[in-house]
Amino acid sequence: MKTTIIALIATLLSIGLISCGGKNSNQEGENRAKWSKPHGVLEGCDGVMSNSQQCENNPNNKQYMIEINRINGE
Repeated sequence: MKTTIIALIATLLSIGLISCGGKNSNQEGENRAKWSKPHGVLEGCDGVMSNSQQCENNPNNKQYMIEINRINGE
């Protein structure tokens, strides 16, 4: 009985997630968001990492991060 209930809950959750997947309430039709391919960038302490503990210990620290940009106009 316990296994049946767990399987039923998992099935309902899966169906719910599949039915909502890929929808964006802000955009419809051809105005859907387009994204660039992920690419690596070296981020210094002047950007996102400015308040991190790594930059407080070493202001010349750089970290390899992944950047994905939104493409406009397509």
